[in-house]
Amino acid sequence: MRMTTNANRRVTDEQIERARSIDLVQFLQQYEPPGELKRIGQSWTLKSHDSMRISADGRWNWFSQHKGGGDAIGFLQAVHGMSFQDAVRTLAGEDFKTIPATQAEHRAKPPERAAFALPPKNNGNRRVFAYLHRSRGIAAEIINHCIKNDLLYEDAQHHNAVFVGKDENHNARYAFLRGTLTASHFRQEATGSDKSYGFFLRGSGKTLFVCEAAIDALSIATLRKFDGLDWKKDNYLALGGVTASERKLPVALERTLNNFSFKRVVLCFDNDAAGQTAARRIFTMLRQQFPENLEVRTCVPEVKDFNDQLCVKLQNGKNSPSRGTRESTLSR
Repeated sequence: MRMTTNANRRVTDEQIERARSIDLVQFLQQYEPPGELKRIGQSWTLKSHDSMRISADGRWNWFSQHKGGGDAIGFLQAVHGMSFQDAVRTLAGEDFKTIPATQAEHRAKPPERAAFALPPKNNGNRRVFAYLHRSRGIAAEIINHCIKNDLLYEDAQHHNAVFVGKDENHNARYAFLRGTLTASHFRQEATGSDKSYGFFLRGSGKTLFVCEAAIDALSIATLRKFDGLDWKKDNYLALGGVTASERKLPVALERTLNNFSFKRVVLCFDNDAAGQTAARRIFTMLRQQFPENLEVRTCVPEVKDFNDQLCVKLQNGKNSPSRGTRESTLSR
């Protein structure tokens, strides 16, 4: 990728907004030279800068240079030496012509999605059940419900928990793998996963709880069960991370809203900067797109996330009072 030379060309607010909504990883996958972007676990690095780490939500850290940021504009400024204006124009789609001609042909067509296949199942789910129930506090009834409906299982090779996302015909289209050892930080989507099909626990009612991760979704279902509510009536969607775009809903949420009818959406994201920025922006978009027929609320955990909230409640006793009014949205 070459930097442009006229650093003083003015950019509009619309161009800046469009540039800030760009998914950094998707942009690099399409416009960096083949092999430059490399996957490392749940993050990415660059072949030419191996101290770089880029997360799925667009945050990046260039450890050797002590630089980092949260959007693609800053990335192009730091790594490719672009001015703010040139970075915005590149991301807004106006300076892609600066890519060398030898690479343009390769990039004209986006790479095809790798074939998706679920990891082979283990003969049983003992380790997954023990991890989710004993270590993460998820109710046994909810774990068994997910296993029975092929939304959760233990993979044969590494005994990871596999959370499955299905399409409207109940075919698996997405899978997220989570390590089951207490000290494990392994998290990874299965190759070829389609993020527009998140982990979705379908209920009979009209309320949708939207979470970052599948374990958070199961934790919210468990919290509602502990409050004496019928958790099976509600719907729980895990996005597989969050996006801070101001212009486009997360693809899994958009598809779910297009295929099912809800009266109420509750955004249940992590109590950190990324989670709450995403919650505010998604809240605004939902209110704009569904001004009359959809009630939109947010619910923020008192601690880092809703699994931590569940674990705190278990430590204090199932029937202990909520830690604050923020959790009260789950009891309605």
